Amino acid sequence: MKHEETSTITFIIYLIISPLVISPFISSLLTPNINEDTVYGYVKPSFQKVHDSFRRNFGEGLEREGAALSVYHRGKLVVNLWGGYADRESNRKWKANTRTVLFSATKAISALCVAVLVDRGYLSYDDKVTDYWPEYGRHGKGNTTIEHVLSHMAGLPYLDEQIEPDDIINFDKITKKLENSKPVWEPGTKTGYHPVTFGFLIDAIVRRADPRKRDLSSFFKEEIANKHDLAIDIGIEKHEAPYIARITTPGIWEYIRDSIRDPKIVVMLGIIYARLDEIVAKIRDNPSWIAINYDTVTLNDPEVLSLPMGAVTGVSGAESLARLFALSIDGQILSNRTLDLLMHPTINSWHKEEVTLWPVMKGRGFFYERNPLIPGAYTFGHPGFGGQFIHVDPRNELVISYVANGLKTGTGELCTPYMRLMREVYRTISSF
Repeated sequence: MKHEETSTITFIIYLIISPLVISPFISSLLTPNINEDTVYGYVKPSFQKVHDSFRRNFGEGLEREGAALSVYHRGKLVVNLWGGYADRESNRKWKANTRTVLFSATKAISALCVAVLVDRGYLSYDDKVTDYWPEYGRHGKGNTTIEHVLSHMAGLPYLDEQIEPDDIINFDKITKKLENSKPVWEPGTKTGYHPVTFGFLIDAIVRRADPRKRDLSSFFKEEIANKHDLAIDIGIEKHEAPYIARITTPGIWEYIRDSIRDPKIVVMLGIIYARLDEIVAKIRDNPSWIAINYDTVTLNDPEVLSLPMGAVTGVSGAESLARLFALSIDGQILSNRTLDLLMHPTINSWHKEEVTLWPVMKGRGFFYERNPLIPGAYTFGHPGFGGQFIHVDPRNELVISYVANGLKTGTGELCTPYMRLMREVYRTISSF
């Protein structure tokens, strides 16, 4: 009898453990690997290990489509790599000039536009939004500051009225919906990630603060991108869509593999897809036409990607995105005075994040992390859904940009391919 009980327990343990053991092997069989020889570009010899890590991401099946990595250090381009496919299904290879959707890494570009307006004296982070936009003060929003908007403290993670695609190109419509929405919390008292509305709010502020009254996309293009020959847009022309890398979502075995490697991914996915509370449900449902599910990516639709949304529809390659922020910390876009304002988060204490639950250090429109090499210092930037990332470290004169069209199961620090590359970059510069 005792032997039977032991056998039963052993069998149960086997049933629990065996899927965990074999799933990575099954995943490696079912997840398409890309030959490491498809990696191209330039790397400074001292950064060779970064190149090796980038190749290994493809060889190990962590990149099922295409990806690009660019690193600027001390004002010089030291890594510029790309590989894989811009569209695997059509055998279209990723090239030096391939661009892809940045998702929420777009927010870093929008935040930079605000910083430029601050730098030129047209805005102050402490100003009230109503100083530029009096009608925004309805329903208790009158004390909202520019920094509240940038730090996701405005209380509008979703809007009361349904957002339609036509609203994005009709400024009056989206403006009215912003004005008429009631904040979910008193502005300035809590913080909760504004996935889409962040861009609408920044666009409305830029239109009013810019002396020429341009929208966010036009301001960025004319004042920054064109002047520095950067192939970056917030919303594209529809005829450009066939040349943008096609986005694909992870398969089930990737979710299993990555969740085993890092169980925090399960928590993240639960927050995004399984939470039933009102805030997250309303964010998911409005706008309903921006869908990223296991079988749907509406941002592949030219009609959607052409909409200038400052929180979502940035389009760039890795090199232009990295160079944008390398120029910003090198005095060519921002003065040192304004850069100093970006060096530290405005929210860095322990708190409940109303949307992500886990606290996120934020400020000036960026996300912050503690500097890996300098105690007490910070890095800033922004992750994008599925793995896109812009990482800015002014103290070490370092900028890292990573973009891919094969979305990953994790974002930010949960994106294994990106984190592997970032750590290798820091190991490299720490040896200098």
